Amino acid sequence: MKKIVLFLLPLFFILGSCNRKQMLLTRASHTVLEGVDDHSYVYIEYEEDGKTPHLNETNRIAGTNYLFAVERELNLLDVAKMVKKVKDHKYEEDNMHRDEKGVFYIYVDSLHKNRAWFPFKELDFDFTGPTALENVVYVQGANDFIFEGNKVDREQLLQSIVQRDSIQLGFNKDLSFETYLQIRVLLEEKEISNQFRKQDLVY
Repeated sequence: MKKIVLFLLPLFFILGSCNRKQMLLTRASHTVLEGVDDHSYVYIEYEEDGKTPHLNETNRIAGTNYLFAVERELNLLDVAKMVKKVKDHKYEEDNMHRDEKGVFYIYVDSLHKNRAWFPFKELDFDFTGPTALENVVYVQGANDFIFEGNKVDREQLLQSIVQRDSIQLGFNKDLSFETYLQIRVLLEEKEISNQFRKQDLVY
């Protein structure tokens, strides 16, 4: 676990303005990073109708680390498309000044009762399925996986991928964002994230 700055907060994240409702962040049981400095926020939240996702970049400041605060129950596919749009713009090669700062998801480590950060500068999304099943893990649910075409639970999956590398992760497009981030945090907790490709498929 890497440490930069430590912040503590309850198991929800209160948005900046006092007249805004609380945002429910993803819950996990491991802290990847304990803090990030020189940052600004990007919110992906519900519209007023309580159903439609909304990308709020009002507080985003170019040249800072972007902290993505995402409502945990939002649909993964909707969130992934919004995240990719912001991230691609941040790192466009034709930008006048190269942006070296990072991008992070904010979540809550509910085991240790602290806010945590997940870096994803090196991760990307694609929205097409794989061309073959070899070395592919498809996430259907929090404990529901298909590895190379065979259904497995979490423990079976972890055993199956021992000594594998360049594993492709695919995610059911109907999953919540919380399930996606919990899986990515789990890979960091088990210290096996380097066995997986840096592009996550959502389909």
